[in-house]
Amino acid sequence: MGSRRVITGEAVALDLPAASLITRGGSLLIDVMAYWLLFGAMVLLGGYVVMFSMDPAMQAALSLSMMVLCLVIVPITVETLTRGRSLGKLIFGLRTVRDDGGAVRLRHSVIRGLAGFGEIYLTLGLAPLLTAMFTERSKRLGDVMAGTYAVRMRHPPVRPMMLPVPPAMAAWAQIADIGRIPQDQATRAARLLRTLQTGGKKVNMAALSAASDRIADQMLSHISPAPPTTSSIDFLSAVMAERRNREYQRLSRAAQRTGRLHQRLHTLPYA
Repeated sequence: MGSRRVITGEAVALDLPAASLITRGGSLLIDVMAYWLLFGAMVLLGGYVVMFSMDPAMQAALSLSMMVLCLVIVPITVETLTRGRSLGKLIFGLRTVRDDGGAVRLRHSVIRGLAGFGEIYLTLGLAPLLTAMFTERSKRLGDVMAGTYAVRMRHPPVRPMMLPVPPAMAAWAQIADIGRIPQDQATRAARLLRTLQTGGKKVNMAALSAASDRIADQMLSHISPAPPTTSSIDFLSAVMAERRNREYQRLSRAAQRTGRLHQRLHTLPYA
């Protein structure tokens, strides 16, 4: 499934990639095995020692109580305390969140836990499988009822594009207004430069040069002043490297402001 864009209360767009059906299934299988092992351990360690002296009705009641504890109450408690995690989700790098991207609360976990006991165990996993196949973000029935879904928390590492500003373009890049470049053009330029950086001898330089010429022509209308005469690849390298440098400086300033604020809030009289 694709990612869902969520707008937070601070008007910040977040891309939350939904977990796939396979990873959700693997996570659920691990959780089910863990909770059944817990139930078996409780029975072996002490449940039947007490139950042998009971009448059959009390034995059945105690067995049902332990089953509800292990298969309903424990999963609800774990998910609530870990804000949407479980053993299976931890292994697969998943987390359950609300549809708006926020952390799940007790009521979400209760709905998911109660619905999960019926849909997972009473249908032998068939209900969540069918529901996940026909919902947008691989939701099971408990997710539909609670307004939640699972997101991927781990992402494969991406090598940063470290192309420097060409020396001949350095002075121009310092004063250029490049803040109005559309994101789609910047994305295409980044992909082209990454191909140039990582492609090695397999790169078709003629096709790459033609593509860079087209992207550079589109960018020129959004940049001022005009750049000095150079190749389109050097021009794109200068623009994207300078964008990276300015973004790094902006994030550094924001981190410094956050650090100063954190220091003020943790000193008297606020501490």
